[in-house]
Amino acid sequence: MSLFGAAEYPGRGLAIGRDADGVPFFAYWLTGRSPASQARELVVHDRELIVRDTSGGPPDDLRHYTAAIRRDDWVIVGNGTQVSELAAARGQQPDLQVALRQLTYEPDPPIRTPRITAGATITGTELANVVVGSARAYDGTPELTEHPSLFAARIAPGTALTTTTYSGAADPVTTNGHPETIAVPCTWSDVTAGLWQSLRPALRIAAITVRLDTPAFTDVVQQAGSAGE
Repeated sequence: MSLFGAAEYPGRGLAIGRDADGVPFFAYWLTGRSPASQARELVVHDRELIVRDTSGGPPDDLRHYTAAIRRDDWVIVGNGTQVSELAAARGQQPDLQVALRQLTYEPDPPIRTPRITAGATITGTELANVVVGSARAYDGTPELTEHPSLFAARIAPGTALTTTTYSGAADPVTTNGHPETIAVPCTWSDVTAGLWQSLRPALRIAAITVRLDTPAFTDVVQQAGSAGE
């Protein structure tokens, strides 16, 4: 089962939606080419998901960050420090599509990795005001930033919004950041296994699916493994 495409190197990816039974969830996954990128893990706290270094080296904001923050009635997920920044500013700017316009892509030339972000408000099993978007270098004019996004006032069962930072081969890297809507024909607890199978073993680092109709990150399914397994 491949829910999120079959790119050789998706980089980092996220999805948010409802499974076939209507249960709300988000998924987040990491792949990496370099030893530094491979030396990471996903750490689940009560209401936060952290991407943490495992090498003992110095912190790096492009590789180590808070990937998700949950509050009573909303969640924000993403691939960098923008998650904490957007969460802190949500009281002043709750419209995520507008807030994303203040971001730019990662300072990692020549790749210019997109910053990808998702968010939604949560009421029971309902997801509302769902946004998946990115800040990416404009094709052909990389000094400019564009902000493609998808918005759904409500999410139907069996549906998710998703995007990845990359979309092609591992070398050379092809940037992505274009959101899309996909079908989710399974339960939330099966998403991680299907996602993991779709990732190239030599590049995969970690993946997680988190149920969102609970007040904290208590129901999760994780997968992690060594490169080349």
